[in-house]
Amino acid sequence: MRPEDALAAARLAAAQRDDELAAGMQIEPTERVSIEQLMEWAAIEPDVELMVSTRSLGAPITWFKRAVIHFLRQYFRELQAQQTRFNLNVVIRVAELEDHVARLEEARAADPAPAPPADAAADMPPPRPAPAP
Repeated sequence: MRPEDALAAARLAAAQRDDELAAGMQIEPTERVSIEQLMEWAAIEPDVELMVSTRSLGAPITWFKRAVIHFLRQYFRELQAQQTRFNLNVVIRVAELEDHVARLEEARAADPAPAPPADAAADMPPPRPAPAP
C-alpha cells in the first residue's frame, strides 16, 4: 500500500466496522481524575530499579540495560526535564481553563441573559485573514 492510499484505506475499514453502541447505550466515565493527580503524573520520575528481566539469563540482560541507561543518563535527564516541563504546563493550563469555565458558569447562573437569536452569527463580521508570515 502506498502512503497516499493509507487514509482512504483506513476510512474504508472504519466504515465497514459495525461495533457501534446500540441505541440508548452509552459508556459512562469511570472516574474523574483530579488536577492534583494529574500534576503528580505529569512529573516524570523513572525508577531504574524497576528495570528487570524475567528471562533465564535475566541478570546479565538487566545489568546491560542499566549500563546503557547509565551511559545515556545525561541525554535521558534532558528529555525527562523537557517532557516534565511540557506536562506540567499543560496541566496548569487545563486547571486555569477549568477555573475560567467554572467562573463563567457561575456568572451565567447568577445572571441569566437571554439567548442570542439563531441568526446572530450572520450579523457578525467575517473573520480577519491571518497575517502573512
